[in-house]
Amino acid sequence: MSFRSIVVVACSAAALAACGGGRAAQDAAPIRALLSADALMLVSFDTNGDLIVSREEAEAGFAREFARADVDGNGTLAPIEFSNWSNLVLGGSQIGPYRLDFDRNVDNVITREEFDTEMRARFSQYDSDENGSLSRSEFVRLVGQARPPAPRRQAPQIGQQH
Repeated sequence: MSFRSIVVVACSAAALAACGGGRAAQDAAPIRALLSADALMLVSFDTNGDLIVSREEAEAGFAREFARADVDGNGTLAPIEFSNWSNLVLGGSQIGPYRLDFDRNVDNVITREEFDTEMRARFSQYDSDENGSLSRSEFVRLVGQARPPAPRRQAPQIGQQH
């Protein structure tokens, strides 16, 4: 075998190994997940530490959070009260859930009933197995991996047919 043939075979083997190794590395990429602001709040309702949020724990949590938000104690949340609560508990009013998610009649006031209705709906959305409690896996939403960028297409030259 000539030196040139050995180099060609070695380069081919290296190229194949690199392709295979790249695929293995791609398959071993970590799974990315998202935990939303409302999920973080719901997780905090697990008062007995069993890593499950029961319906009873959630209802008690809804009451605690409404009381925390209702600073003036009048039984309703004004926009500023909701905004302050959202910043404190959810990490910011830009994240969601948003004030209008709770104030469905858009009267600029969130009643305890409106608050509980929205929170119960969110609890039910997370309860994928419909067993009336939330496990940690029900809070996690998987996020797809980013697609590789598409190759750039060349712009046609002036006067060139496409």
